[in-house]
Formats: sequence, structure tokens, C-alpha cells
Amino acid sequence: MGRLERVRVAVVGAGPTGLTMLKALREDGFSVTLYERRHNVGGLWAFSEDPVYTSALPVTRANLSKFTCGFSDFPLPDKYPNYMRPHEFQEYQQAFATHFDLLRDIVFGASVKQVRRNADDNGWLVDIEKDGKTETSGFDRIAICNGYQTKANIPIFEGQGLFTGQIIHSQAFKDPEPLRGKKVVVVGLSSTAGDIIPALMPVASRVYVSHRRGATPFKRYHKGTPADLAITWRRRQMSQILQRYTPNLARWVSDKAVGFMARRAWGKLDPAWRLEPFPSITLTLPGSFELVMPLLQDGSLTSLHGLTRFVGPKAVEFADGTVVDDVDAVVLCTGYSADFSITPQAVVETSKPPDAKYNGPPLPRLYLNLFPPAYADSCVLLSYCAFGKNNGFSFADITAWAVSSVWRGIEPLPARADMEKHIDAHQRWIASRRAIDPACDVSAVKQWEFQQWLHKAAGTGMAENLSLFTWKGWKFWWADRKLFNLMNHGVETAHAFRVFKTGRRKTWAGARDAIIHANEVVSKTFPMKEDEIPWPPRVSERVEAKVV
Repeated sequence: MGRLERVRVAVVGAGPTGLTMLKALREDGFSVTLYERRHNVGGLWAFSEDPVYTSALPVTRANLSKFTCGFSDFPLPDKYPNYMRPHEFQEYQQAFATHFDLLRDIVFGASVKQVRRNADDNGWLVDIEKDGKTETSGFDRIAICNGYQTKANIPIFEGQGLFTGQIIHSQAFKDPEPLRGKKVVVVGLSSTAGDIIPALMPVASRVYVSHRRGATPFKRYHKGTPADLAITWRRRQMSQILQRYTPNLARWVSDKAVGFMARRAWGKLDPAWRLEPFPSITLTLPGSFELVMPLLQDGSLTSLHGLTRFVGPKAVEFADGTVVDDVDAVVLCTGYSADFSITPQAVVETSKPPDAKYNGPPLPRLYLNLFPPAYADSCVLLSYCAFGKNNGFSFADITAWAVSSVWRGIEPLPARADMEKHIDAHQRWIASRRAIDPACDVSAVKQWEFQQWLHKAAGTGMAENLSLFTWKGWKFWWADRKLFNLMNHGVETAHAFRVFKTGRRKTWAGARDAIIHANEVVSKTFPMKEDEIPWPPRVSERVEAKVV
């Protein structure tokens, strides 16, 4: 038995991140067991009627095209539409888990209730509830991959006790039918609201959307081509250079570009909708509410100011003093926060930035938003970095490889004192961002720092082989100019992570062909003519999606 085969690792969660963590660690020699509280793989892409489980609705479409999604050594089949639906993502992950024989190491229906240190402080105890019984197992290392959208943010409003209608968070919203014939206020204008509002419109008697601030509308297709295909490796590197050395200029350029595209896509925006000023895309991830825009344009949906309080059994007041009567239900699309409930405070400590002007919540003390400094050699939490990866689905691979490199001892982390100093500096950076926009995402990382570290630790070799400022870059350009150009200027596909031999993770013999194939499909398919674009879905397609 090899040295690492004696190292037992528990992985929590069977979404994309957990599956790739299981696969990567097992391939590198660890003994791995994955616990999943549901009975299938897929994470939030696996629809569940259970109101405590976050899952995409059957009518949801991905915000990113299939060409930039998928795992690094398991191409998405061409049969899938350009923008995939939840059941297709779940089917793909099931096929991935089956193909690589991951299911034998997954315990389904097992809810991890607590993760704690053992009495000797040299390992982890995991309390697992399965079939109504709780058992405890010991592990050397733990990877908590329970997702970024697990703990619902549920605000409490003044006078809420007066309200006799229904108040539900979007996490518990599974079907619009129970709200048939009712007057509904949807709080928040986000990707979730972009799914729920169109689903409610055919059944509710009246729908309002209440939001406190601007929101950036975008279209999935730009001039007949998926909008995310405009982002390439080379453009991303240039953007990160700007973010690193001239952050104010980078923010100004990005926000001007986003504003220009939004106005060009939708024309004149009615001030009554209060979409402008748009939040900075460098501070807050934009939501996808493309199907909401026509409802605002035709007047069937009313935009209201932020909800402030309840003033009666069915009366709701908004920030501008407007009161809406006869409200039957309020749906809170107010987002999620990282769920550290299964880890004790001694593992995930919190603090506030040493800045008197900071008035936000305490922040987890995690190095690179991944590792608790005291236990970085045996614990990682992949639930607190929703802003910093170009595509969370595809980036699951590279994150798992980076963690494996750390735990195998081939990517050393700084000394604990240095990690603590880094966290202090990072929290000051978060405070500076919050001073610009109090609603900014506090789980953000510096993209140039975070992605540079991941690529280095994982050993993708992309930074040095895709640049003409390095000898390796020139050698690759000379040896395979076609692939060099496609990887720099073509589709940003995860297969690129598997091309170069670096000794830190396995290459994949099919990577080159998969990259070329993805680019050929894109070049032959796009741009589409306006009447060929399969979006927005027809009403019949939305009904079909509900049934799937």
C-alpha cells in the first residue's frame, strides 16, 4: 500500500466541485469517501422538491453556454443545447461519475451533521446521519464542497408579524402553481428572480418586482453568438493585468463596456424600472433576468422600490412610501451565504477588517478563501469564493488539482503567520470594495492572484506556455501554432487545463482534439440569424421543462 493510500479523505457534497475533488484525490493516491445527503449527484443542478435543498428550477437555463462548461477530460456531448437545462447538467454529471467509476466511493443519503477535530488533534471526526442513525468516522483530511448557494439569506422586515400572507425564500420555491390567482411581490432582481418571475406571470393575478438598487440586464446571445464566447484566455489575462495594476481604470472600462452593451441590447431603459445606475461588474456579479425585460417593457410587470415594512395583514410598504394592498405572497430572491454550520468556530474563525469604516459582517479567516490557516494541511472549504473563477463548473477541476498538490506536499503554503497576514490584507481589500458598494460580494478574491495561484498549484502550465514572453510559449507556438492560437483566442474550454505536461496532474490525450472540435462547432454554428436563435424559449418549451 502506498503512502497516500493510507491517508483517508472525506469529501462533502456531490456537485461538480465534490465530484472532481473525489476524482482528483483518488487519482493521486488518496483513499477518498464522498458523502452526499441527497440520492443523486449534481448539486443544485439536481432538481429537488425538498424546500431545504437549493436547486435550479426545471425552467432554468444556464447563464453560460455549454462551450465554456464541462469537465476537463469528459467533453459535453454535442446533443445538448447551447444553454443547458438543469436535468441536462445532472445527466452529464451522472455520466461523468459513472464513466470514472466514482459512484463506488459515494455514500448517498448521508447528511454530514458536524466536522470536528479528534481528541489528539491529529485528525478529523465526521458525524454522519443516514437512515435515521448517526455514526462517526475518522479521517485524516476533509474537503467541504457543499456549494456556494446552500444557506438562504432571509431578511426580517419591520411589521412582518402583521402579515398573514405567505413569505418564502426562493430556495423553497419549486412550482408556481400554489400561487395561482394570487398577488405576489418578488423581492430582488437576480438570476433567481429571472426564473421565478416568468414562471409566476401566467398563473398569478399580479406580480411586482421590488429591488433596492440597479441591476444590469444582459442577453445570452450577442449578434447571434453566445455572449460568453467573446471572453478568451488572452483577453482575460489582459483584464487581470488591468485589475492588478490599475484597478480604478479596470473598473471604469468594465462598467462602461457593460453599460454600453446593456443599452445596445435593450434600447432606452425606462427610469421607472430603476435599473440604472448599474452596479459595477467588478464588485457584484450580474444576474440573468433576460425573460423579465419584456415583461417590464409591456407593463405586465411593475417595478417597485425596496420593500421596507409590512403595514397590515396584506399590506406592504416600499422605500418611496408606496403601499400595495391585497398582497398574498412575498417571494424572497435575496441570495445565499456560505454555510459553515458543520465546522466549529475553532476551525473557521472570523474577524472584521482592521478598518473603523467597515460595517459589514464578520469575515471567515480563510487563506485564499479556501484554507483555514491552522489546518491548511488537512482541511479545505470550497463554499466561500463565488467571485473569482471564470466558470465555477469548469474550474472545479483546477481547484481540486491545486488542493491535491498542497496535500501531497508539492505546492507549499506559506507559514501560518504569513497566511494570517495575507488574510488581514485581504480583509482590508474587502473593506475598500465595500466602501465603494456596500452590497458587494464579500466572498470575492483578487482574480489575478487567485487564478494565478490555482494554475500554478494545479500545474496547468498555461501561463508559461500560452505567452510569447516566455521561451516555452515560443516553443509551443512553433510546434503547434493552430492549438496555440485556439487556446489564446478561441473558446475558453476546460480541456485546455489538460494539455501541457507539468508533472502535477494528468494530461489527457484527447485534449487537443476536444479543443479543436469545440472551436469548429462554434465557427460552423455562429453567428446565427435572428430567427434561428433558440432563445427565449417558447411557452411550450417552458411547460415541457416544468414536467421534466
